[in-house]
Amino acid sequence: MPDLEIAAGLSFMAQFVTALVMTFLLLGFYRQYRKTYVYEWMYGWAAIAVSEVGIAGGRWAVTNLAVAPLHPFRLVPALVANVFAYLSVAWLVFGAYDLVRRRPVRLREAKWLLITAGALGALLTLPYTSAESTAAGRYLARFGVYGMLSSIAFAGVGIAIWRTRKRRDGVGLAVLSLALLAHGAQQFREGVVAVLALPSGVRPDMPLQWSFLDLLVHSLIGLGMIAALLEDEREAASIAADQVEHLAYHDAMTGLPNRPLFMDRLIIALAQANRANQKLAVLFLDLDRFKNINDSLGHTVGDTLLKSAAERVRRCVREGDTVARFGGDEFTLLIPRIEKVEDAAKIANKIIETLKIPFQVGGLDLFITTSIGVAIFPPDGSDPETLVRNADTAMYRAKDQGRDNYQLYAPDMNAQAAERLGLENELRRAVRQNEMLLHYQPILDAASGAVVGLEALIRWQHPERGLLPPAHFISIAEVSGLIVPIGEWVIRTACRQVRQWQKKLDFPFTIAVNLSARQFQHADLVSQIRSAVIDTGIDPSSLEVEITESSAMQNAENTLFKLRELKSLGIRIAMDDFGTGYSSLNYLKQFPIDTLKLDQSFVKDVMTDARDAAIVGAVISMSHRLGLKVVGEGVETPAQHEYLRREGCDFVQGYLFSHPKPPDEIEMLLRSRKGNLIER
Repeated sequence: MPDLEIAAGLSFMAQFVTALVMTFLLLGFYRQYRKTYVYEWMYGWAAIAVSEVGIAGGRWAVTNLAVAPLHPFRLVPALVANVFAYLSVAWLVFGAYDLVRRRPVRLREAKWLLITAGALGALLTLPYTSAESTAAGRYLARFGVYGMLSSIAFAGVGIAIWRTRKRRDGVGLAVLSLALLAHGAQQFREGVVAVLALPSGVRPDMPLQWSFLDLLVHSLIGLGMIAALLEDEREAASIAADQVEHLAYHDAMTGLPNRPLFMDRLIIALAQANRANQKLAVLFLDLDRFKNINDSLGHTVGDTLLKSAAERVRRCVREGDTVARFGGDEFTLLIPRIEKVEDAAKIANKIIETLKIPFQVGGLDLFITTSIGVAIFPPDGSDPETLVRNADTAMYRAKDQGRDNYQLYAPDMNAQAAERLGLENELRRAVRQNEMLLHYQPILDAASGAVVGLEALIRWQHPERGLLPPAHFISIAEVSGLIVPIGEWVIRTACRQVRQWQKKLDFPFTIAVNLSARQFQHADLVSQIRSAVIDTGIDPSSLEVEITESSAMQNAENTLFKLRELKSLGIRIAMDDFGTGYSSLNYLKQFPIDTLKLDQSFVKDVMTDARDAAIVGAVISMSHRLGLKVVGEGVETPAQHEYLRREGCDFVQGYLFSHPKPPDEIEMLLRSRKGNLIER
């Protein structure tokens, strides 16, 4: 018998040492990998170590002191062993749940499960406090019930991990699962033995080999845990590497391929097309005036719109085609196999029409268009860089043609692109060297001929090309962003000039300044105008800002907000080129506009085209009903002037009265005619 007790003691000591070693191993792994299930398993092994101490202490008290069940030396170790045995199962289940579900048990549930497990262990120690309890009854309460309950837990955890094993590589989960199932079977066997021994009242003796089998299974569970952890970390590293590779070749915002991946695919597609003697197409897209949305509504709205636009473009192409984000609001498309050029043109047109559909972003209806350039292999280039560059060149031609269209590449575009780039560089220099100047065109009362205002029109005094009108450089200023500082200079210069004339000539006229679409969407526009009015000392009502119908409707809500801010400063608002865009009469009613400017395309043929005449008359009548003044632009003949006057047009402007002139000539003109430019 002493030899048997020594062997049992060694078995308990080995299990204690195994639990303690696993506790410190898992603590080290947790500090390195920070996996929460490792932390939970660490507590589970620590609880097993404490439970083994309780079991060993109880056996020592019985063997060496021969104490009764109610003695503290026997009761306390039993309580410790029971409570921590149940806690160890709870922590093991928590860790397995975390490993399988990829998320830890919520703190509230974990706390109550631990309290329940500890209370159950303490409750099942009560038979030790009863003098009537038999040895078999105490064994059933302490080991039998634990064996039954823990066998269910181990079996459930083992099955769950086994199922997870199918989705992951390696043998760690398989070893852990099988070891847990084996341990569950052992615990179930111990529960059955305890139940069968109850009628006899005698505690059953367990063969010593069962203890060593427990030690073996515990060791396998520990090895399985470590192997599962290392395999999990290897899988996480592999996933992280895949994510890094994905991020290296994909755009983080839209998920589309980025520039390097697009160029790689284009290289491969070109090699295949060359071998098969096939055509392929490269499309270069740029969202028109997208920066205006970022400036006016913020980058959050802009990013959401960009992702939605990218998804629409992706849906317009075939499975084997590539849509990539090249940067900013630019996208490229690779169409690997096309039969004829018309196939690429159809795709471009489909994208244009798809992007015209309003976008719903944050409760706003946003409208955007796109300009697309198309280059075809082999006629437009035989290498990736040339094809992309030529598609980009064709895209800029599309913008020059009014945006919202596509253009096929033509060889002469490169020369134009180079000229455009050179002009942009010269324009930047012109802004720095003050080569910009303003000319002014009078606006007259249609009935009396008295000058009521002047429109400021920018010119560029180019050192080599001479005086350039806006048509030669405004579009480049828009695209490059130079329109913002140029526009601010125009406002300040015009305000300063009209203030001087008002003092010299004692004329109560206004000065009209054009605002470009990009300038109007700029976040600091209102503060810039307010600053110019205050610094120059001009009466705010003497300044009239003109916005075009199309730019006003790009973002109607933002337009309404900006116009109301300007109106609150006392500044007058005019809508230029009315009738050429797509405005809503409902918005026209809401906008705080003072003046409508009839586009010269209607005035030009008002005497020969009955439809133009009808439109002019209807606009004048509608404007007056809305309380608006009307300016007829582009008046070149007395007949046109007379017709507008007869229809009730308030003001007129055009070459009939005066071309745009520099400040000194305008001042001489006003002095000589005494403010009236119509000969009577």
